[in-house]
Amino acid sequence: MVTVMWSLIIALWAEHGLGGACNTTTSPIALPITDTVVDPKIPDSLMRGIPAKIGTPSHNIVVLPWTDLNNTYIYDKEAYCDPSIIWNDKICEIRRGGYFLEDKSTSFTKSSDLAAAGSATQELGTRGAELGVPELLSTSFAGTELFAAGTSNSTAMLIGIPRMRWDNGYTILHAVGLGSNSTYLNALFRSGQIPSRVWSMFWGRMWTGNAATDMDGSLVLGGYDQEKVIGRNVTQPLDYSEDTGCWTGMKVTVSNVVVNFRNGTDYGIMPRNSAVPCCIVPQRQLVWEGPVDIVDAFETATQMNSTGQSFGLHWGARQYTASGNIFDGDVTFVLSNVLQIRIPNNQLITPFVEVDRNGSRLVHQDRKEPLMGGVSDNPTTLGRYFFTGAYLMVDHDAQTFTMWQANPSAKNNLVPVVSKLADNRENECGVDGGATSGPGGANESGSTSENAVGTSSISAGAIAGAAVGAVAVLGGLAGLIFFLLRRKKRKGMMSSGPPLADTSGVNQGSADEVHYKTDQSERREVPGSECSPRELHGTPAFSQGDGAYTNWKTSRRSGVTYELDGTGMPPGYIT
Repeated sequence: MVTVMWSLIIALWAEHGLGGACNTTTSPIALPITDTVVDPKIPDSLMRGIPAKIGTPSHNIVVLPWTDLNNTYIYDKEAYCDPSIIWNDKICEIRRGGYFLEDKSTSFTKSSDLAAAGSATQELGTRGAELGVPELLSTSFAGTELFAAGTSNSTAMLIGIPRMRWDNGYTILHAVGLGSNSTYLNALFRSGQIPSRVWSMFWGRMWTGNAATDMDGSLVLGGYDQEKVIGRNVTQPLDYSEDTGCWTGMKVTVSNVVVNFRNGTDYGIMPRNSAVPCCIVPQRQLVWEGPVDIVDAFETATQMNSTGQSFGLHWGARQYTASGNIFDGDVTFVLSNVLQIRIPNNQLITPFVEVDRNGSRLVHQDRKEPLMGGVSDNPTTLGRYFFTGAYLMVDHDAQTFTMWQANPSAKNNLVPVVSKLADNRENECGVDGGATSGPGGANESGSTSENAVGTSSISAGAIAGAAVGAVAVLGGLAGLIFFLLRRKKRKGMMSSGPPLADTSGVNQGSADEVHYKTDQSERREVPGSECSPRELHGTPAFSQGDGAYTNWKTSRRSGVTYELDGTGMPPGYIT
């Protein structure tokens, strides 16, 4: 009995002293966004996305982060490309990032459907989303499969295999959902691979004309890359309510678009007091899809003459002849009169790019495409190329998103952001794990500091405190076991379980799935997708200069809103 008692004491001490459930050393995972060969038999069959492996034996595919879908959708040979713009099956296969052959994988387990198997139960197609999103859950072939993106470990997770044409094919690639109840982020967080349900993105740089200056992008899970950001950040609440007109939850206001001429002259093409509400949709294929009159104003200011619309990988962009007058300057987007994001010329005006009938990438230097498309009464979006000049972080646990000006550096400095759901584990350890609780280290008031946040080491005091604490725990456990053994002799052993973890933000579901709180009065979860130029829903006209933001520190029941100050942003949102 004494031996058993001391074995138990040592085991419990080891669990407490060595971290156990604390997991404060979990680091973020950086997944590369890079040009990847889809078909090894075709060396030039390149698509830009995140290389991934799926199934057993593992099969290579290329995936794209979808910021509003909750589930992950992987294509097999029934890829449902739009035949009006994708001419044959090989083009479809390359643009989809390769096919997953579930019937040849020994690790694929079929499920009746996604919702019944425990997936996220909502994919709502609000205005601006792809028309097919609402049917994805009920129509997709479902199953559990091993999946690993980039350098991450394989994770068994539910996937949907689409059985309908829902995105027309020019959004391209397999869709990894990063929405507010992302099954992928949930699986990684639950398995301890990432410290929080936070993700960050920099698209990288391509088409610079010099392979040495081209740069891979990255998707960071569980934190952000401090090396890729410059200066102060702007943080706003995620808001999925239909009133915002933004299905990704990330609504901003474009208060001006400034044309930066090579001679140093800057010219704003938006009339005064004509701010445009805009939805951040990083899977979109351009820099900006905005009001037609503003895109027309850009064309007039730069004295370029369009020859038509692009039907290549930059679908919806205007096209110009390279031998004509091609603008050689940059463009700066001013968000709410505060954050300025400058898009360099080689990321703003690109060659015409398409996939040939044999699957090879074709780059036509004789045609140029400024990556700005016009929409009339449809939602305005900032797409993937906007994040060649901006850096984005989304924190689903804090229900916020943060943007910085991007620093196009090849260096990395990953900073973990610890989930609020893991705070109790950090407290048990007595250390901060070298992580921040928000962008730049958010404090209780919701404001943020300069983003000079790095990892920290455990101090000598913390080590000494841990040692003293271990001795106290050891003595306490010995006394407790002695008391229990004596009580057993008289009344029998009474046992009690450990204290329940704080799960106030989690709805307890099956052992295989964690469903995060989605109380509609507090946070409306409206996952979905973005739309194509031809299938955009009309949206109500926004009032010019509309910029009221819900006070996200107050219950949404209260309806409290910030009044804009002279900067065009709510007080306290700028760091």
